[in-house]
Amino acid sequence: MKRLFLVMIFIISTFAQEQWRGIWVDAWNEGLYNKQQIQEMLNIAKDYGYNSVAVQIRCRGDALYHPKYPNTEPRRKNLDPNFDPLQTTIDLAHAMNIEVHAWATTFLVASRTPSSPEHVYHKHNEYLTQDNSGNQKISEGYYLDPGHPGALEWNRKVVLDIVENYDIDGYHFDYIRYPQQNAGYNPVAIERFNKQYNKSGQPAANDPLFSQWRRQQITSWLRSMYAEIVSRKPSMKITAATFASRSDAFNNRFQDWATWMKEGIIDANFPMNYARTHDIFESRTDDIVAHSYNRHVYMGIGSYLISVDYSIHQLLYAQQKKSQGVILFSYANNAKSGKSTAGYKAIFDKAFKSKASVPDMPWKSQKDVGHILGSVISEKQVEISIPSLSLKTTTDANGRFSFLYLPQGTYKINFGTQEERIDVRGGQVVTCNKVVLD
Repeated sequence: MKRLFLVMIFIISTFAQEQWRGIWVDAWNEGLYNKQQIQEMLNIAKDYGYNSVAVQIRCRGDALYHPKYPNTEPRRKNLDPNFDPLQTTIDLAHAMNIEVHAWATTFLVASRTPSSPEHVYHKHNEYLTQDNSGNQKISEGYYLDPGHPGALEWNRKVVLDIVENYDIDGYHFDYIRYPQQNAGYNPVAIERFNKQYNKSGQPAANDPLFSQWRRQQITSWLRSMYAEIVSRKPSMKITAATFASRSDAFNNRFQDWATWMKEGIIDANFPMNYARTHDIFESRTDDIVAHSYNRHVYMGIGSYLISVDYSIHQLLYAQQKKSQGVILFSYANNAKSGKSTAGYKAIFDKAFKSKASVPDMPWKSQKDVGHILGSVISEKQVEISIPSLSLKTTTDANGRFSFLYLPQGTYKINFGTQEERIDVRGGQVVTCNKVVLD
């Protein structure tokens, strides 16, 4: 066993020059609430070989930054009104050559009833998802329903506010999923589903058609968000924290991250591979890497659950399997015993061995491919196709759609019985004017 461990260290050391190394810095603990905390956090990251931090700037429908209209989310409680944790992190981190990824919960917006009247829970309670008995509080709390057009537009405004107004290196989607299989029963969502398929009543939670429809709500929205983000900032990295079990993510959370990787809807997958045993961690790692489709995998290690030695073993295994990066959960609990400077040092000495640079994402700078971002006015979700490339997609709840990474050229786009020709230019996002369907 000892010899195998040493061999793994030798293998990893040969690939150490390029590796994304990050820490999830949560806002439930200290680390982001004043300049001193942020500087201390970044010093630890720099000293122990991390080149990136994912800082939580939206916990539960609140902001650890300064929202700008039309984003009207309230600031987080107990935060100095003049202090901007995100901007301070960017200023300090970039001076230290550390990437900053804005980590934001997406559909989970409250753990309990929020106090601020400006919170989406109060301003638009009708956006929340429900289970099939009408309960809005599910699992961890209250979720926006991906099948409600208003919920998607609310989240879109949050994302674009952060992307447009902060010099972040990446936008990191968390909780981009349903809470469980028995969810998605918002009345507007059910009405849309029934209209789409000429049905009535409530579908069963495990209905295959309803399951696929719920996956489409998230995937179509995320695909369009990718195009919207890179139309503003082409080099922006779009990532997501995902359930490490692909079958659980697909069947119970309607989080189809394998398709996201295959289509380039995200640039990097951060699987939350939180496992107390090596066999579970390793089998998930094998499957995740096998479904990366030439996009990056930054393996999430649940260091808060396990000993430092276990974290080191898992880090080494992920690197051996050519995961392009690793990330610890979390800064405040990098070991089962809590925050441990000795733990950071042991991980650096035994797993990292030396500093590393952030790996390149070659697809981000391709000049011979482009994207299409369009919208359709229709009462139903519409299928859009490019016959010459055998590509199909669906509009999201607000009628937006996109095609990503298309070879430059002129394409015939089919919208039901209508069609348009669109010129795709390399390195650009081409917008398609609204098409009105009867």
